[in-house]
Amino acid sequence: MVTKNQPLGFTVKQINNVFEKDLNEQLRTLGITSSQCAVLDYLFHSNKEEINQRDVERHLSLKNPTVTGLLKRLDEKGFILCVPNATDRRKKNIYLTEKAYDIQRRMEADRKKIDKRLTMGMTKKEIQTVHKLLGKMLYNVAEP
Repeated sequence: MVTKNQPLGFTVKQINNVFEKDLNEQLRTLGITSSQCAVLDYLFHSNKEEINQRDVERHLSLKNPTVTGLLKRLDEKGFILCVPNATDRRKKNIYLTEKAYDIQRRMEADRKKIDKRLTMGMTKKEIQTVHKLLGKMLYNVAEP
């Protein structure tokens, strides 16, 4: 539980720990983790025509080795394909497979269930305020 004088960052971390644990439990049947879900979610909803590893790193605020591992496991499980870029062979474009699209609806439903639990008892206006404030916090701590 949250104590009165607990630093805000610790509260955010606590919420993340519970969110991640619950989401991992729900996603286990799909064969993915919450971190892999975040990558897939970005790929599903990105408007970019070509997405590479660096794009994923920036969007999720993760370091290269972490994203390398996530992409490798998603590739091994058949959820993505990594294809060398036609103009820059050092880069690999990331594409979703049919297998990824097959689990998209269930993955998003599992995540929405947990979001609903997180915001239980809040009005729509309060939820919007939380989104706005968390967005500001992320902006404040994100790397340029």
